[in-house]
Amino acid sequence: MIYLLDTGPLVSALAREEPQFGRWAKDLVRRLPHPLYTCEAVLTEAAHFLGTADPVLTTLTHGLVICPWDLTEHHARVHELVRKYADQPMDLADACLVAMSEQWWECKVITVDASDFSVYRRRGRHAIPLLTPPAI
Repeated sequence: MIYLLDTGPLVSALAREEPQFGRWAKDLVRRLPHPLYTCEAVLTEAAHFLGTADPVLTTLTHGLVICPWDLTEHHARVHELVRKYADQPMDLADACLVAMSEQWWECKVITVDASDFSVYRRRGRHAIPLLTPPAI
């Protein structure tokens, strides 16, 4: 099983204080097999929300997170997804994760954004397996 990491859980795991999802995200990152897969768009968003790139880059240095997927190779599919879900609107990181889930079929997307990811479909009609925090 491959785990695809979205921005919310990454930020929650790295933030010093994050009362809503911090404990869940930190426990999950410790428990799941490494590396967790993500994309550069997620890393960029996470660094922005954290106000620094240092903890994000540290996850790469320690091999906790990797970016084995290249947007340049998959930009046409990502663009299709952004257009398809324009009414959401789908951001670049979400579009990349959906495209990644199409490449690695045996995966789960780790997200706090179940409302959007429950709408997104891979390969047109298949639900994306999700790993989300328990209902609060």
